[in-house]
Amino acid sequence: MKKLFSLLLVFGFTLSSAWAQEAIGEGYSYVYEKKPSLVKRLVSFLERRELSGVDTNYIGVPKRKWAAFANFSVSDVDFSLKSNLLKDTPVGYGAKIGRVKIDMYSKLEEQVSLGLYFMGYGLSYSVALGKGYKKDLSFTMYSSPMGGELRYHSTNKFRGKIVIEGMGKEFDIAEGDAKMENFILNTYYVFNHRKFSYGAAMSHFKLQKKSSGSILAGLTINQTKLRAYDILLASLMGGVTKMQLRQLAIGAGYGYNWIPKQGLTIHLSEIPMILITTKSATKLDGEWSDSQKDMQKKLFGNKTRVSFTHVLRAGVSYEWADRYLVGLSGHYNYFKVGKRSSYHASTEDWNTKLFFAYRF
Repeated sequence: MKKLFSLLLVFGFTLSSAWAQEAIGEGYSYVYEKKPSLVKRLVSFLERRELSGVDTNYIGVPKRKWAAFANFSVSDVDFSLKSNLLKDTPVGYGAKIGRVKIDMYSKLEEQVSLGLYFMGYGLSYSVALGKGYKKDLSFTMYSSPMGGELRYHSTNKFRGKIVIEGMGKEFDIAEGDAKMENFILNTYYVFNHRKFSYGAAMSHFKLQKKSSGSILAGLTINQTKLRAYDILLASLMGGVTKMQLRQLAIGAGYGYNWIPKQGLTIHLSEIPMILITTKSATKLDGEWSDSQKDMQKKLFGNKTRVSFTHVLRAGVSYEWADRYLVGLSGHYNYFKVGKRSSYHASTEDWNTKLFFAYRF
């Protein structure tokens, strides 16, 4: 009985703390004191986290936590390969192939996309106005003091040329002869997150009230897949029909938010990086001799010379009424890998977008 009485007493106190009586006329109505919803508690937690250790004279948080973005973007990918793999291969009349240069670039792709951001976390999906890009999906997390963006896209709109120096000949690469897929993860750490905010410049979750800058640390993971559909292109790449490169780079740089007037933010940052690891894989079509297989291993091995890359971000935006945003922003990534004695490849990937956002 004592245990039952104790349980009833605890239940009674619990019930009385959640319900309150309020006299209305001759009767009573019961008002339930609800706890904040999960969403409100999450918003409160993220807001406290984002403002923890922040100088509110420099950084603020908008009242509205959601933002819908409509973007018009332009993207481009350039790929260059310089190979000495077949330099001593004779082609008749005493001539040799010599060095082969392959330069490919995608046609400028225009896209429209819709994005949704919550407290600096965003997801967007793009639809190409042309027929080049098959997929373009990005996820961003411009949090404090660390964050980044993840981007995946593919294109088969490559065109370009092949130059065979030993023969003095050029061959055109038509659209559809090759396809490239890029997976890029850029991350950062802001050392001066008390006064400088990436989120204010790139996802616009925060408000940069005064101009400020910061030293940045960065880490980038890049995966590039190239597939050659053209027979000549594949043969001049040593019989490779599929090439995959994976790269990891780390570095440090600097970013700055300039506030010439309240509501106007101009951002520029660059993080030079050193390539610390590279792995590659290839696929050969057809049967090959042992000497040719050994040549492929030598060319596409994991050893590479020290190489550098960098990530550039820039943007300008204007906000008014704590609800509307308009601006222009962009990213630029540059990667290179290889050995000059055998092959040297580089990839440039950039995109820029004009956006309009509505907070709610």
